[in-house]
Amino acid sequence: MPDKETEGKIGYSFDTELSSSDILSMLKELPDACCIFKVLTDPFGTVKDMLFLFANEKYAQLTGFSTAELIGSTFYTTVNNQDEDWIKFSYQAAILRQSSINRSYNSQHDLWLEFWAVPVFQKGFCAYIIHDVTAAKRDEDTRDLQSNTNKLVIECAKAGSTSDFAKGIKRVLRLIGQTLEADRVYVVRNDGNKLIDRYEWISKSSSADLPPKKIFEKYDIISSWNRQLRGKNFFAMNDTSTIADVQPEMYNEYLAGKCSRYAVSVLRDKDERIGFLVADNYSNELRLNISEVMETVSIFLSTQIKNHELTQELMFMGGHDGLTGLGNRYALNQELALLKEMSVPVGVCYTDINGLKAINDEKGHEAGDQMIRDTAYLFGSIFKKKFCYRFGGDEFIALVPEVSQEKFVEMVEKFKLKARGVAIAVGWEWIEVSADINKAIKNADEEMYKDKARYYKRHERRHANNT
Repeated sequence: MPDKETEGKIGYSFDTELSSSDILSMLKELPDACCIFKVLTDPFGTVKDMLFLFANEKYAQLTGFSTAELIGSTFYTTVNNQDEDWIKFSYQAAILRQSSINRSYNSQHDLWLEFWAVPVFQKGFCAYIIHDVTAAKRDEDTRDLQSNTNKLVIECAKAGSTSDFAKGIKRVLRLIGQTLEADRVYVVRNDGNKLIDRYEWISKSSSADLPPKKIFEKYDIISSWNRQLRGKNFFAMNDTSTIADVQPEMYNEYLAGKCSRYAVSVLRDKDERIGFLVADNYSNELRLNISEVMETVSIFLSTQIKNHELTQELMFMGGHDGLTGLGNRYALNQELALLKEMSVPVGVCYTDINGLKAINDEKGHEAGDQMIRDTAYLFGSIFKKKFCYRFGGDEFIALVPEVSQEKFVEMVEKFKLKARGVAIAVGWEWIEVSADINKAIKNADEEMYKDKARYYKRHERRHANNT
């Protein structure tokens, strides 16, 4: 009958006696590196070195010495790579009798090692068990890198998701710049090699502004980026000084002292390159994938930019004449409503093309349309395009606010002089208070028709503008 005290327990016995050599043999066969130290102290109890009492083959391989060379030698006379703070942990284990687990990088072997420092035997002795965790550490780094990358991309998407395009793109560029610790992050919008627009964020700590448009055009920076990209979507220049040998003038004016490294990502609309996302002087010590961030954000920014441009185009078309690009009747009514609520001086100029019907009948509507475009261009160049409107087939009006009477008369006379080769009728009025704008328009309209009548007294109607 079994003893009640041992009932239900796993049976064991001490039939096998283990000698010291047997235990050492087991330590030698451990799958991890292992060593045992006796700490060496000065009279004040400060650990100065450690004496090897045991080291297995795996530990010896880390040091570059044989086990025979290590045993009986001290740590500092044998181990060259002393990245780890062995003294501290040996003191904790051997003297304070406290175990600790730590991880450190071994630069000699390019390994991440996790080591356990544990007290053994009696005070003054400790053991180390060292496990290679390089693969696990790199997996962790990869996960952290991917997590940081994904987090930044998501934050950029959120920052840019706003109806206010300008505010959204500034938020995205600032977020990228601050995360990448860059001096500048900017978007270049281009059409071929022509720079159309730029959006930028500049760090407060940066002393260098973004080069002006003329520098981009002078050195054809866009073509340089395209050559560096070689058809890819991302390129990083880690040392711009190499450009000095190939393009010394561009380097000295555009890069020297301002940009030591940069990364470029392509913005695309389908197969067309519509721009570039650029980061200057970003940190090289980033725990994220900069190429993945910039490429992914570039896709998002491309969509945002094209949507914004489409919206702007639709808004422009809603308020502008398709043939001339001047404001249309809707825009004119909006401006009139605004001027009625204001109290500023305003000049009104009416003009009408004489004999447009005859041109359409005898030379065709294309010739008539060209006459309208030419007149609109001249009209806009004198009175500024933003103040000019086409509200009838051949009728134009300019409403120039906050202008002196003398300056406005000068503009009218200049227009008449420039338009001598074209048969036009002109009427104008200047008022000191824009609230009376309707009356001013009526007076200018009447003056224009008087001018037209004077013209037709001198010319047959069918010959106007048809010489």
